[in-house]
Amino acid sequence: MRKFLKVTLASALIGCGVIGTVSSLMVKEAKAVEIITHWVPHEVYGMPGEPDNSGKVFFSGLKAKYMGYPKDAQRSPYPGKYSKFWKTLPAYRYYIPDYMYNRDEVRPSNPIKGTFKLEQCVACHSVMTPGIVRDYNKSAHSKAEPAPTGCDTCHGNNHQKLTMPSSKACGTAECHETQYNEQGQGGIGSHASCSSFAQVECAWSIERPPGDTAGCTFCHTSPEERCSTCHQRHQFDPAVARRSEQCKTCHWGKDHRDWEAYDIGLHGTVYQVNKWDTEQFDFSKKLSDADYVGPTCQYCHMRGGHHNVQRASIVYTSMGMSMADRGAPLWKEKRDRWVSICDDCHSPRFARENLQAMDESVKDASLKYRETFKVAEDLLIDGVLDPMPKDLCPDWSGQHIWSLKIGAYHDGEAYGGTTGESGEFRMSNCTDVERLCFESVGYFQTYIYKGMAHGSWNDATYSDGSFGMDRWLVNVKQNASRARRLAALEKKVGISWQPEQFWKTGEWLDQLTGPYIVKNHPGKTIFDLCPDPGWLDTHHAPAEEVEYIERKLKELGITAGSHSAHHHESGHDPAARSMKEH
Repeated sequence: MRKFLKVTLASALIGCGVIGTVSSLMVKEAKAVEIITHWVPHEVYGMPGEPDNSGKVFFSGLKAKYMGYPKDAQRSPYPGKYSKFWKTLPAYRYYIPDYMYNRDEVRPSNPIKGTFKLEQCVACHSVMTPGIVRDYNKSAHSKAEPAPTGCDTCHGNNHQKLTMPSSKACGTAECHETQYNEQGQGGIGSHASCSSFAQVECAWSIERPPGDTAGCTFCHTSPEERCSTCHQRHQFDPAVARRSEQCKTCHWGKDHRDWEAYDIGLHGTVYQVNKWDTEQFDFSKKLSDADYVGPTCQYCHMRGGHHNVQRASIVYTSMGMSMADRGAPLWKEKRDRWVSICDDCHSPRFARENLQAMDESVKDASLKYRETFKVAEDLLIDGVLDPMPKDLCPDWSGQHIWSLKIGAYHDGEAYGGTTGESGEFRMSNCTDVERLCFESVGYFQTYIYKGMAHGSWNDATYSDGSFGMDRWLVNVKQNASRARRLAALEKKVGISWQPEQFWKTGEWLDQLTGPYIVKNHPGKTIFDLCPDPGWLDTHHAPAEEVEYIERKLKELGITAGSHSAHHHESGHDPAARSMKEH
């Protein structure tokens, strides 16, 4: 139940150690200033809540009530409410194998027929893909006792039904069950949900054509679906996975500057200076045995080699864009865990006070965004936002909901919504004011959080953080000032301005999900529809590819027969079993 409190507007800004979100529409309409104060989880976009210890948070237009996987749930196919509107590319099959490669209805065809033994696989691929074989021969898999973990163990030996190994295939009882189960313990914001939650269930991803979000998808699908994202195939050397650079592929960029903050921060500097000195960093050792002169990403976030990276995280936050209830038991538990990690090199007091500094920086950034958001919201409420939501092309849901109406707190006709569902941060098809608001919280506030968390004061304040956020606040206010002056002039001289058509249609805009829904399902929204989009056509190998491979096989003297690979004969075929389970 929401808590209704009679408070002054000033006291509503800070409540119980968190910053509350206040709708100026409610303030204007209320006779007494009666405001919903968001105790927790506080969302700067307006999520309702009360003291909570669940650790579950919704953001960026997510309204599928996705709460993470139950312990007995399969990770694929995706169970999400909107998953059938998520568009794919054939290349995704290698990053989401159980869902898009290993099922018979989408499995790529293969020109080679028959079953093969490990020795035959190695002989053929030594010519066809020699780099794979070189890596495999260096791996612990190739030297396993009493028999090697061969190609057939992970891929199967029937060339017409080869499987692409997923994290599930690696996580069998015979192989890496402990690590698989540890990773699966993570909820929203962890590797275990970064694909299904942050891609298939996010409005901004559903809205766009697949090529436009391909970079997001390749990163977001990888760690949830494949162990080889971090444990590079086919050598799978743990020493490689223990280096900070291994995290860099995904954990950097505008809205999640982990690498940039770490790299130029205090910890990253120690790492960069000493990483080639084996006496300072011996990556051949397990993390539980490591004695590093400075922290790597894995040393802190995968304490002791534990694969649930969320065990050491800042609770309730979406990359620093929200504040947490600092009295909640789960918050205290995670803060104590962080201090115990910092304890390896620092005193507990030093650790707590630096973490408190991070909290204060995020809190102050939230205040700055609140002011930025209120300026934009008032333009909408007063009808002087140019263009208004109704004058844009339909959003991801087939409606005209304001893009900054995130979560259930803001509702009603002023925000363009009638279903109770939320808008989503748009980077196109929105006003300049909305885009600046998005960048203020999505880019600059996360810079502040990441910078303070990693000892990068430059990121937190100077280059991209607090000072950049200042500039965006000025930009939004300048935009608002012009809009109001122009509206006043138009009213004075009796001009009725009609928004330009390029806000509603265009080569790019017409590719979005909203216009598709309106055109093909008039009067419906995404919440009414559940079509079969027919995502994938099975890939058929071109004739020249078949001819080339058959010629190479003949040169090698290999013919396909009804052979059974060594592990299949011994009954050890986790990949095949995994497919049966799937």
